[in-house]
Amino acid sequence: MGARGPLACAATVRHLFAMTLDLDAYLKRIAYDGPARADLETLNALHEAHINAVPFENLDVHAGRPVTLSLEAAYDEIVTRHKGGWCYEMNTVFGWALAEIGFDVTRIGAGVRRASLGDEAMGNHLALLVRLDRDYLADVGFGSTQVTAIPLEEGVTDHAPVRMAMARTEDGYWRLHEGGPGAVMSYDFRAELADEALLAERHAWQITDPNSIFYKTLSAKIRRGTKHFTLRGRVLETQMPGRSQQRTLNTPEEVSGVLNDVFGLEEPDLEALWPKICARHKQLFPHASRQPVG
Repeated sequence: MGARGPLACAATVRHLFAMTLDLDAYLKRIAYDGPARADLETLNALHEAHINAVPFENLDVHAGRPVTLSLEAAYDEIVTRHKGGWCYEMNTVFGWALAEIGFDVTRIGAGVRRASLGDEAMGNHLALLVRLDRDYLADVGFGSTQVTAIPLEEGVTDHAPVRMAMARTEDGYWRLHEGGPGAVMSYDFRAELADEALLAERHAWQITDPNSIFYKTLSAKIRRGTKHFTLRGRVLETQMPGRSQQRTLNTPEEVSGVLNDVFGLEEPDLEALWPKICARHKQLFPHASRQPVG
C-alpha cells in the first residue's frame, strides 16, 4: 500500500473521529454481543452484523431533507434514531467503530461505474481498508451485498446470493465486481487515503443534483441471511441463491408497509413523494406504465 503505514493510518482515523461516542450503543444497534478485538474473525462478524441490522437507504436524500457529511450526524442517524444510511454514513460509522476497537482503518474514495463513467465517478463512494495480516476491503455501504471483508488480491468470494470478484485494471486500480467476474456493477479504487475534499464534493452533488440516482430514485436495501431485499421506488426485489422475485407496489400504503416490515424504516413524507415515485417508476419500467397506481 505504498507509503501508508499503521501509525500514519491510525493518526488519520483518530483525527477524523476525534469525538466521544458510545461504542456499546453501536454494538447494540447491530445486535453484536461477541468479543471486541482487532482480528479477522471479529471484523467479519461485525461486518455481517451491520449489514443485517442497518438498511442501506436514501430516504432523506430523495425527500430533499438536509443531509450532513459528518460522523456525528451519521451516528445520530444510524445509532440514535435507528435509521439506515448510504455509503458515506454507513462506512463512516463502521470505520469509527473499528478504529475504536483497535483496527488499523483507512478511508478510501472509490468510483462506482468508473468503468463506464470514467474518472468523474471517483469520490462517489466511500469504502474502507483494514490492515491485519494483509489488507482487506470492508464495505457495509455498497447496498448490503458484501457480507465479510475481502482480501485485497485478485479472486472471487462468495456472498450468497451474490459473488464478488476483485480484479486489477490496466491503469492500476482495484476493481470490485458485484455479481462475479466481469459484472457490470463495479467500483474502482486505489489502496490509499481518500481525498476528503473530493468525497465532500461528490456527496454534495449526489444529494442535490436532479441527475443523481440517489436524488431521483427512492431506494432501500438490506440483507437477511442469504436473502437480499432491494426497494426501488415501487418495486421490491427479493434475491435468493439461484432465484429472485419481484413485486410491484401500487399504493403509498403498500410502500410504507414494505419500508416498515422489511427495512424497519418510516418515510413521513411518503404521500407527498408519491407522484415523484410514480413518475420515476414510469421512467424505469415504461412497459408497466399502464398499471394502476392506486
